[in-house]
Amino acid sequence: MTNLTLRRTAGVEGLRRPAVRRKAGRRDTRIGFLFLLPLFAGLLVFRFYGFGYNVWLSFNKAGAFGRARFTGLENYERLFSDSQLRISLVNTFKFTAIVVPGVVVVALLCATLMQYKFRGQSAFRAIVFLPAVCLPTAAILLFGWLFQTRYGLVNAVIQSVGGSSVSWFGSPAGVTVVITVIVVFLSFSVPTIILYAGMQEIPSDIYESATLDGAGPVRRYFSLTLPLLSPSLFFVILTTTISTLKLFDVAYVLLPPEQSASVNYGLTAVYYYYQLAFLNIGDRGYASAVSLLLFVLILAVSIVLFRLQRRFVHYGEDG
Repeated sequence: MTNLTLRRTAGVEGLRRPAVRRKAGRRDTRIGFLFLLPLFAGLLVFRFYGFGYNVWLSFNKAGAFGRARFTGLENYERLFSDSQLRISLVNTFKFTAIVVPGVVVVALLCATLMQYKFRGQSAFRAIVFLPAVCLPTAAILLFGWLFQTRYGLVNAVIQSVGGSSVSWFGSPAGVTVVITVIVVFLSFSVPTIILYAGMQEIPSDIYESATLDGAGPVRRYFSLTLPLLSPSLFFVILTTTISTLKLFDVAYVLLPPEQSASVNYGLTAVYYYYQLAFLNIGDRGYASAVSLLLFVLILAVSIVLFRLQRRFVHYGEDG
């Protein structure tokens, strides 16, 4: 075989290889989309179709049985005159305004303590992560027993130091305290891990330089740690805010419907939606309008937080 023939054969093979690679790439792409098809189907059925159906239902009067009847903007007009809705929104934003700072402070404190080595460090880390793996319903029932008026451990401790028994579920302040304590307990574990990981990413030479310049531990913490930790703090604040605005399980388990006064004290927007959609079965259309209102409020709060991050969150490239 001559050199010319060998060169021609090599040239043909060189032309074939890109075509073979492109064919293999297209086959891999089709296989990849095939694996993603169940996920896309789930999103289409349970997310996009569900959201679209919910929007359509909000313009109708619908019960548990029978066809929905189109009523136009009647459900949205009802939003402005619904006193129970106002109570639920006030309670929701009140819990959010208290819970979010509480979660951030507790998570920061725990993440800071996890930076240091001390006896029992492993046990402390296990205790910090315990709320993330415990059953929320069991924890809510346990706290409900602890704050029980006549036989609860909290009132027993108060009475042992000379105080009087507190009716925790008989006043707005008492219900607010109980729900806040439970939500903070159930919510601080994962933010603690996130903040701890963020602290681990801060270069140690920055602290060494600040120490040489005479900065003490408190000054280093507030002037270096918190600004450099601001991206993680923003993520924690955003996710905790959204989850608290959707608060439901604590009020549902802790405050049974027959206790109307306590329910009003702890009524949240999602809990009110549940009452409309699943207890008052003739108000499914109005319940959809309430859920869309909550969606718009959560979206608005998220947009505000993203706007604020430009001013308060410092990323690495900002210097």
